[in-house]
Amino acid sequence: MKHMERTELNKKIGQNIRKYRLKIDISQENLAMSAGLYPAYLGRLERGEKCPTIDTLYKISCALGITINELICLIPKSTHRQLIIRQKCELKKR
Repeated sequence: MKHMERTELNKKIGQNIRKYRLKIDISQENLAMSAGLYPAYLGRLERGEKCPTIDTLYKISCALGITINELICLIPKSTHRQLIIRQKCELKKR
């Protein structure tokens, strides 16, 4: 995986937060309340304007009912599965 700039990383994490929030159909305000965050701060996170701490990611992931890994995953699950399968095949060839 190529090097990713911090702003790109913030945007991707923000997109993931938004994706999972919309998946369970709750507002930014309700997610923020559940995670113990200010709604305006959550909005900045979703827009990639702020860099969340591990503690913040943990609070958000708990409120969404997912793992931190799902929030910080930078590649789609289907691509991730393909990479794992490819790695396993390469290991078997050795």
